[in-house]
Amino acid sequence: MERDPARKRELHNRLTALLPHWFGRPQSNAKYAIEAEILDGYIVESEGVNRGLLLLKYHGALSAEVYWMGVDPTCHRRGMGRALLQAAVDAARDGGARYLIVATLHPNDPYEPFVRTRRFYEAMDFVFVHEEHFPVDPEAPLAYYLKQL
Repeated sequence: MERDPARKRELHNRLTALLPHWFGRPQSNAKYAIEAEILDGYIVESEGVNRGLLLLKYHGALSAEVYWMGVDPTCHRRGMGRALLQAAVDAARDGGARYLIVATLHPNDPYEPFVRTRRFYEAMDFVFVHEEHFPVDPEAPLAYYLKQL
């Protein structure tokens, strides 16, 4: 686990800039950057360069959330996302959590980057359990996925 708040925030900001198809909302990105300094962070590196970050947020004794995750797009499909997620699973389980949650764009939305995101989580044994629609943003319904640890 990475403990340095500045290192997590810098990596978050760099990855956000590299992933505009996933993280294209400046207000949300600013909120995530602040949280990067506070939440548990897991980093994956390749060839001495930090290539991915996962932020883990606990919601009580039994559950944790993949709050934010990004991997350098030049490294997609190389197992780095899986390694980040496994680190989070292990940490959450060791901390007593029984469930891991992630929120993403709803499956009815055909936006290709999030189709890949959902496939990734489904391949990692997450199941779609809940949807939520927000009046302030009806065009972006959320889907909540759950993984039993």
